[in-house]
Amino acid sequence: MTGSYDADLDLIYWGVGNPAADFYGGSRKGDNLYTDCVIALNPDSGELKWYFQQVPHDVWDWDAAYESVLLDLVVKGRKRKLLLNTNKGGYTFVVDRTDGSFVSAWPVVENINWITGVDEKGRLVGRKEPVVGKSTLICPSIGGGRQWNQGTYSPQTGWYYTTGIEWCQDVVAKEEEPVEGLNFFGGAFKMRPLPKGESHGHLDAYDPVTGKKYWSYRSKYPLLASLLGTAGDVILTGDVEGYFFALDAKTGDKLWSFQTGSGHRGSAISYSVDGRQYIATPSGWGSAVAGLFPQLWAESEDFRAGSTLFVFALPQEAE
Repeated sequence: MTGSYDADLDLIYWGVGNPAADFYGGSRKGDNLYTDCVIALNPDSGELKWYFQQVPHDVWDWDAAYESVLLDLVVKGRKRKLLLNTNKGGYTFVVDRTDGSFVSAWPVVENINWITGVDEKGRLVGRKEPVVGKSTLICPSIGGGRQWNQGTYSPQTGWYYTTGIEWCQDVVAKEEEPVEGLNFFGGAFKMRPLPKGESHGHLDAYDPVTGKKYWSYRSKYPLLASLLGTAGDVILTGDVEGYFFALDAKTGDKLWSFQTGSGHRGSAISYSVDGRQYIATPSGWGSAVAGLFPQLWAESEDFRAGSTLFVFALPQEAE
């Protein structure tokens, strides 16, 4: 994923992916720096200024490679320069972007069992790791508590909006040697329903520091498109059934939708031409994660592929 830049601090921030093999860590003992880290670099020299590792010795495939959101917010009465990064394992980590010191962590999904929590210093508590030769139920699945699709922060509401995915898997770890050109999982996985209830997705509004949830929009399937927030208090995204839609940023109520004919997996943008605002979004279903869907939703085998760019604007008379 693309990094972020702070011009005042002159630092570039980047999230780093997971180590390999995904589920077997016996051949890479230790923390495996700098995997699953957010790192701060000098943009001129590449010098490492600080790092914060979210998941030391990752054996679940929990990338920290998602967007780094830069926020200047008050924490316990003091304004701080923060960085927010949502981890694939279903937790959002917030650090001070001047030095990488831990501020908070909070979950974006309910079904998490790979840890029992994160302590006051940002350390993982109660790790549940895949076992060699034995099936272990891990939640969320390898598809993540959230996928790569970006969330969005609104300075209007002061809230961070992101998607979450409620799904699980059975994992059997095994030692294996890497083979060029082939997957290197260090085990096998199979998607499983939730211990209670149906697997599903949701889009939520949170306090970016405490994780307090203000509203939730539930989806039958995981939402795999990025979110776009506007100054008009609208959150825009698309679903896997082909609908591009808008939610009220303050309440989560659906305001509008349009059927594009294929599922959404990309990122909408907003731009202006001659004072008129436009929204453009790609439509087209597919990807490795989409390939996991039939294990839980058999009907998704028939979801239509596509490759179309749709552009929308408010009517001229509404300006």
